[in-house]
Amino acid sequence: MKKAFVIFGLLITFCQLATAQTSKTNLSLQVSAAAGANRAKLAGYTWTRTVQVFIGGELKNTVTSSLAIGPDGKIVTSSTSSVPSAALPGGIRGDIARKKIAQMKTYVDDAVQVSLSYLYLTKGKMVDFFDGAGISESGQNITVKGSNVNKTNDQLTLVVARGSLAYENQAFATTVTNGDAMTGTVGYKTFSNGLTAADSGELDLPAKDMKLMISNTNYAKKLQ
Repeated sequence: MKKAFVIFGLLITFCQLATAQTSKTNLSLQVSAAAGANRAKLAGYTWTRTVQVFIGGELKNTVTSSLAIGPDGKIVTSSTSSVPSAALPGGIRGDIARKKIAQMKTYVDDAVQVSLSYLYLTKGKMVDFFDGAGISESGQNITVKGSNVNKTNDQLTLVVARGSLAYENQAFATTVTNGDAMTGTVGYKTFSNGLTAADSGELDLPAKDMKLMISNTNYAKKLQ
């Protein structure tokens, strides 16, 4: 009889674990579907992204880009301007300064691209993330915390609104292409028409003593 109770208890535990895992998977599919529908709506818009580059606490450069989502679902940059915070000197010193700015822009562009891989997870990665994550609810929000999302030992926290499942904010810790550590946060805004879009963000890159302050503005319907 005792053995039967033990087996029964194990079966109950197994069923509870299986139900919890199924619930995680279902929630991930719902969040992925909501994000996909929102992204399809976002494809009808253009917007402006401004990246302020701070090194050692000083503003060094401001990069402004016009963005949209292309037919393949990826972000397309149609124009970019880069404005140094100080006028460049002439001659050899100016050439050296321009080379450093070009190197900095390459590093910044890579950091931004890596961050985008956490903003837009594929359905498969969303399922894997949720299945291995801890999920909690508080008030009107659902918080999902997990790791090993895009890279080994990276970390991601995603907060979505209950009901609409719209993104509220994200935080992640990862590395850029050369292996330097990077942490980031992203806040989202939901407009009156129901569209949810990235509003502001911050990326910290301690290896370069660099901070990127990102803002997304001027969301406008594409011209037909």
